[in-house]
Amino acid sequence: MKGTKILIVEDERIVAEDLKRFLMKTGYVVTGIAASGEEAIRNVELQRPDLVLMDIRIQGPQDGIEVAERLYAEYNLPVSFLTAYADSATLDRAKVTMPFGYILKPFETRSLQAVIELALHRHMMEKVVGEMDDWHARALRHLPGNLIATDRTGRILFLNKGAEKLSGWTPDALIGKPLSTLLSQEKGDSTTTREGDSCSERPGLLRTKAGIAVPVVFTKSPLPSEDGEPDGHLILVKS
Repeated sequence: MKGTKILIVEDERIVAEDLKRFLMKTGYVVTGIAASGEEAIRNVELQRPDLVLMDIRIQGPQDGIEVAERLYAEYNLPVSFLTAYADSATLDRAKVTMPFGYILKPFETRSLQAVIELALHRHMMEKVVGEMDDWHARALRHLPGNLIATDRTGRILFLNKGAEKLSGWTPDALIGKPLSTLLSQEKGDSTTTREGDSCSERPGLLRTKAGIAVPVVFTKSPLPSEDGEPDGHLILVKS
């Protein structure tokens, strides 16, 4: 992708300059050469590159792996590693940062360009998926009715606006807690279903933030997964 802005983090000046010449000749914009993590962070804050090519062994108290982890966590910035060290221990550490590719030194121009283009494409797709997930979450929150979603262990994952209003709870206060914190089946109800099956309406009690047990009826439907086991449940509550 010509015009893409790339930061080089490399403390060997000759290698860095060779890399810069190749990138500029190929049509990329080089935002700078940094020899340490501190310089890299400053460049990112000022220039906002699209990709970082990061040597694993650089100057300063942090190595390239630690700097890459920070760049991805704080700036959502993809990093591809430059390294002459392909030992398993180094690669295992690098894998934790979810790198967008490895370039072994001395680099070949063809493989370097391929790694760059794949990294940019992967990051673009991750952004698209993230935006879709955000859209789906917002759409679910505004669906009519009172909806609660749980994972396969029965812990609350989601409340839509209806369930939030009915219970008085905010999602942040309940996410990760057992469903029984909010909703329980009424004692004496004989309705039973096999785990994972959809079920008919059953009576229950909804515990509000104010401590009131509100009589409700609810329907619990499994969320299917690829392994055939329910990935959780979607619960529709009626007061």
